[in-house]
Amino acid sequence: MMGGECKADREHFYCPYCDEEMMETDLPFCQACKVTMFYCPKCRKPLPRENKVCPHCGAEIKGGKA
Repeated sequence: MMGGECKADREHFYCPYCDEEMMETDLPFCQACKVTMFYCPKCRKPLPRENKVCPHCGAEIKGGKA
């Protein structure tokens, strides 16, 4: 079947607070635990707001909580 996105090709994102898979990654909050999400400005993966470096791509996070 051509033209459709293969389910195996879809990247999985998990909430850094409750570890549930995030089905909608465009939302500003986790659907499971309702915590407001913060996304890496480089790779756009969810991460805890207090991180200073993204654990996924290594990007420096500016404005993280001290």
